[in-house]
Amino acid sequence: MADEAFPSDLSGHFWATLERRPELDRWRFEILDYQNNVLLSGLACNERQAAAIVNAWDQVITSSPDEEDPSMDRPDESA
Repeated sequence: MADEAFPSDLSGHFWATLERRPELDRWRFEILDYQNNVLLSGLACNERQAAAIVNAWDQVITSSPDEEDPSMDRPDESA
């Protein structure tokens, strides 16, 4: 299954980190953009679950009909 390996390099300008949190008995993951903005963070019971969540997020972003990078600031349209 492709979701078993935790991806660190995602599509576009995104990457993910994973760290074990023994005090919580969980794995903490984050998805960041190229400006180090945290776009998603969470806790998972194991590495496989964290990988599945991150891979699903990446698939949604890459299949979005909106071609703009969600990490980029939107121009002020009120001007």
